[in-house]
Amino acid sequence: MIITRESIMQALFALLTASGPYQTTGRRLQLWTQIAAQPALFLRHSAEEYPARPTRIPPKTTIECEAWIYSKTGDPELAPDIALNALLDGVELALAPPPGEEAQTLGGLVTHCWVEGRVEIHPGDLDNQAIAVVPIKMLVPTLV
Repeated sequence: MIITRESIMQALFALLTASGPYQTTGRRLQLWTQIAAQPALFLRHSAEEYPARPTRIPPKTTIECEAWIYSKTGDPELAPDIALNALLDGVELALAPPPGEEAQTLGGLVTHCWVEGRVEIHPGDLDNQAIAVVPIKMLVPTLV
């Protein structure tokens, strides 16, 4: 099987969009002010890392992504991050290893896929717009 960046990104996007009741999704980031139908999820391919290795040892690439999640509440008495918390729980659950497995592999496309780093959360206290940016990493044994 030939593993490509695009097949990995498509698999991750499908997994994440199925993790919550998203009304708007995409792989091209949009500003929350332009998204009326929320909750929304956008996946952004942000970086790749190739560690140093001796000659003739296959590379292990780390692909880095960001999941941007937007959520609003229609009730001014409720904290906007209540719904955001449920969406974050869904992402974490989706990236958990499937039953009987040690890692989330996106169907065998990657060695491991996980959340790593600081999750930026803007709870929307002042403007009713909750936003989270979730850093996701994937370890890929070989790419085309």
